[in-house]
Amino acid sequence: MASEYLKWKYRDIQPDAPVEQTKKQRRRNWWHYHKWYVVLGAAAVLMAGNLVWHAATQVRPDYQIAYVGGVPLPDAETAAWEERLSALGTDCNGDGKVIIKINQYVTPQNTDDALYAYASNVKLMADLDSCESYFFLLEDPEAFQAGYEVLQEDWVPLESGLFLARRDFWEGRTPANLEHCVQLWDALRKEERS
Repeated sequence: MASEYLKWKYRDIQPDAPVEQTKKQRRRNWWHYHKWYVVLGAAAVLMAGNLVWHAATQVRPDYQIAYVGGVPLPDAETAAWEERLSALGTDCNGDGKVIIKINQYVTPQNTDDALYAYASNVKLMADLDSCESYFFLLEDPEAFQAGYEVLQEDWVPLESGLFLARRDFWEGRTPANLEHCVQLWDALRKEERS
């Protein structure tokens, strides 16, 4: 009976006709419900564009040198090595420039920087595993060889007190520019002898 009563009570009530909205009201309504989708989509497009831009403009070095020592290599010496090797090297990747990158793996001897030394050692292990560096600038090649066993035995003492060494590949993996690296090593040895 209650349902019959409600039907009788609301018999004259008609639903409201939909209100026709103006274009401005429709845009505001759409923006109200979709603004976060637009913001997230714009952020995703910006991040993807940033990744593409970085990948397209990334500089790929022709040769990489790993410096392993207790203190960072001074900027002047880093620049001198880059200039020296770029004069002797060849363009391995065909970009028209000979680019040298020096990767510094600083392992301080004091115990205050143990975490820093550990992080540097992890980066060095990643470099050794990926076969990035063929040349090594070392403070103590005997200790480095005892710890990692990756060097060929023909390291060269330098005037700065460092040693220049080259990598020996114990696995089947070698860098893509191995022939160019060997040629550069031979040119460096000739330069050191003269």
